Amino acid sequence: MVNIVSATVLIIDNDEHLSKQLEPVLLQEGYRVIFSSTGKDGIEYARKENPDVVLLCLKLADLNGLEVFKSIDNLEPKPTTIIMTDQGDIQEAVSAIKMGVYDFMEKPISIDKLKVTIMNALSSALTAAAEKEQEKYGFNSLIGRSKAIQDVICLFHNLVSTDCKTILITGESGTGKGLAARLLHFNGARAEKPFIELNCAAIPETLLESELFGYEAGAFTDAKKTKKGILELADKGTIFMDEIGDMSLTLQAKLVKVIEERRFRRIGGTSEISVDARVIAATNRDLKELIRENLFRSDLYHRLNVISFEMPSLLKRKEDIPLLTDYFTEIFRQELHKNTIFIPEEVRELFLRYHWPGNVRELRSMIERAMILSENGILNPKYIKLEEWKGSNVKVEKSGNKIILEIPLEDASLQRIEEKIIRKALDLNKWNQTKTAAMLKMRREALIHRMKKMGLHY
Repeated sequence: MVNIVSATVLIIDNDEHLSKQLEPVLLQEGYRVIFSSTGKDGIEYARKENPDVVLLCLKLADLNGLEVFKSIDNLEPKPTTIIMTDQGDIQEAVSAIKMGVYDFMEKPISIDKLKVTIMNALSSALTAAAEKEQEKYGFNSLIGRSKAIQDVICLFHNLVSTDCKTILITGESGTGKGLAARLLHFNGARAEKPFIELNCAAIPETLLESELFGYEAGAFTDAKKTKKGILELADKGTIFMDEIGDMSLTLQAKLVKVIEERRFRRIGGTSEISVDARVIAATNRDLKELIRENLFRSDLYHRLNVISFEMPSLLKRKEDIPLLTDYFTEIFRQELHKNTIFIPEEVRELFLRYHWPGNVRELRSMIERAMILSENGILNPKYIKLEEWKGSNVKVEKSGNKIILEIPLEDASLQRIEEKIIRKALDLNKWNQTKTAAMLKMRREALIHRMKKMGLHY
C-alpha cells in the first residue's frame, strides 16, 4: 500500500535544470526522488523502482510522453502519473487525462501547486488501495460455519468498531493470524492509513531494531543518511508484529516503553518522536511458558494482552474443511485459468481424516499443488502425496518416561524416520518449538532448520 511519508517520486524530463530545481523541494517533503532524462530509461526505472508518483514531461527527446504513460500504466503496482506540459499543449494534456493520467501541470511549475498536487495524488491512491484491501480482506474472507470460527467473526465485528491500541493474536502456525490482523485493520477506522508487517523471527536482532526505530545519519558506520523506522512510517496506522515470541528481551523492553509512552527515539537520535500506531502482535508460542522460562517479559505480555484471542486450529473446526476445500479450489481454478474442477470423494475423506499440523495454510498449499498438476477437470489424489499424509502409519506408545515409535519397513529410510520422529514430537508438544527441541535434545535453531528442510510448516 502507498505510504505518503516515504513515497517515491520518479521525474521523467529532459530538462535537467527543472529536475535539479524540484529535487530539494521533494526531498524536503520526505519523498525519495529518482530522475530520468529519457522516456526509455524512465520506463525501466518505473519497472525496477516501483514509484508511487511519476512526474512525466510530454515532450521527451526519444519518446512521446503518452507512449511512456501507456507503458508505466500497465505496471503493478500502478504509479500515479502527473503530466508536465508546456503552454500550448493543453489539448494533448486533456487527452492524457482521458487515458487515465491523474492531473497535469503547466510549465513553469508552481512549487506550491506541485506539493499540493502530489499530496492529493498520494491520498487518492491510498484511498483506492484501502478500498481494494477492504474488498480483499472483508469478513467473507473468513471461511467457515463452525462455532469456533463464527465466535471469532463475532469478536471481529465488535473490535473493528473500536480503536484498541494493542491486540494479541495467538494460535498454531497456519491458522490465519496474519489474515486476522489485516481484517481488523482494513475494516476499522485506520483502514486508509498504513499497514506494515514485521516478522520478528525473520530479521536478526541488530537489523530488527533499526527496522523498528529507524536511525539518524552517522548513528553507525553504514548509516549515511537518516532512515525512518516502521514505528514512524506506521503512524496513525497499524504495525503487525508477527512471531512476537521470538523478539529478544532487549527489544522487548524498548517496545514496552513505546507502547506505554507512545513515543521513541531513532537510533543515534536525541529528540523523541510521538507515534499513534496500533500494535497487533501474533505468536504461535505459549507466551506464559516463555515468561516462566525468562524468555518473554511479563510487562510486555500484559501490555499486549488488553484484547487477545486465539485463531482456532483446523482440528477444532473440521466441519469447515469441505467449505475451505471448495473455496481454495475455486480460487486456484480462476488463477490457473482452468475449467470446473471435480473433487473426488476420496480426496474429501482424506482431508477430513488428516490431522493438518500446518492448518489452513497447509490445506491451501496442498490444493494449489494438486490444482497445478491435475488435468481433465479432476483434482487428482495422486498429486496430494497420500503416502506422506498417513498419520496412522506411525504408532506411538508410552512406556514410563519413554515414547516408542513403531515405523513400517517401507518408511525405514533415515530421512523418513527423522521426519516422522520430528513430526510426532511436534504433535505431542502441540507444535511448540521450544518444548519439541527440548524433548529431542537439540537446539531450537537446529529444529527450525530441519523443519524448513523437510517442508514442515511452523
